[in-house]
Amino acid sequence: MTDVTLAYRPTGSAVHSLHPFVMLSWLTATLVAALVVEHPFWLLSVLLTTVPVARAARVLAQWKAVMRFMLWMAVAIVVINVLVSNQGSHVLLEAGFQLPLLGTPRLTVEALAFGGSMAVRLAAIISAFTLVNLCVHPDDLMRAAIKLRLPYRSVLVTSLSIRFVPVLMQDARTIADVQQSRGLSFDGGGIVQRIRNRGALILPLLSNSLDRAVQVAEAMESRAYGASVRRTFYRDVPPVGRDIVLIVVTLGSIVLLLAGRAVDLGGYEYYPSLGDLSMTSSEWVALGMLCAMLLSVTIPSSPRGEECR
Repeated sequence: MTDVTLAYRPTGSAVHSLHPFVMLSWLTATLVAALVVEHPFWLLSVLLTTVPVARAARVLAQWKAVMRFMLWMAVAIVVINVLVSNQGSHVLLEAGFQLPLLGTPRLTVEALAFGGSMAVRLAAIISAFTLVNLCVHPDDLMRAAIKLRLPYRSVLVTSLSIRFVPVLMQDARTIADVQQSRGLSFDGGGIVQRIRNRGALILPLLSNSLDRAVQVAEAMESRAYGASVRRTFYRDVPPVGRDIVLIVVTLGSIVLLLAGRAVDLGGYEYYPSLGDLSMTSSEWVALGMLCAMLLSVTIPSSPRGEECR
């Protein structure tokens, strides 16, 4: 079964060898693209640009596992949007009753299209975050955030949270295997019995989590956490020429996006009627440039030598 813990996977790919600032700038560009564009073709293109990045990073299997979970979220987004939105001029179905605060439920083409576009937008965002988690070591992310002058305590809490999520999931699998080897069935019996059986998983997991939190606190205290001294880095790898170029290119895509949106490139109207899906030649050129900039991180190069962590 494919592991979906989103833990860092050092595959030795060229994407893994990139400086953390490159991946953070790529993540920022992808997020901005997913949030500011409205046209379905643009949103779908932003999502599809993450696929070659996953392939180049050799984490395609893990990425697919996450996106399979995203399919259920996409269905939920479409269903919720259809239920709460009665707008749209093309009505497919209309209920013969009214709901409090929601009015008469109606299924419209516009609501389906808007819900589908929002699902693609969320998928692009989740895909980008997934790839950053899989391709950038948490220590490197923390070091990059500190250099960006972000609050150190917030960065530390975020880094510890990211680290604990895969550890907790691994602990849950281990405890579940141990309990099942003792004859405990998590899926047997009625709903009340299932909840009680889950207690045999939750209580040991909570105990392990508290023990680990105490160990981390003691380790931080032994290392004089909070002392007002100048912070240094044991491992500090400055960006090389290729990294700087990629940072400029990916951040340049944000400038392209904002400039394009200023002249309504990538825009689209869902309500009250769907707009025309056709795009002008300038829109196709701008979309091609955006995709090329986002895909620049997949350009092969000689990976850096991996250092011991």
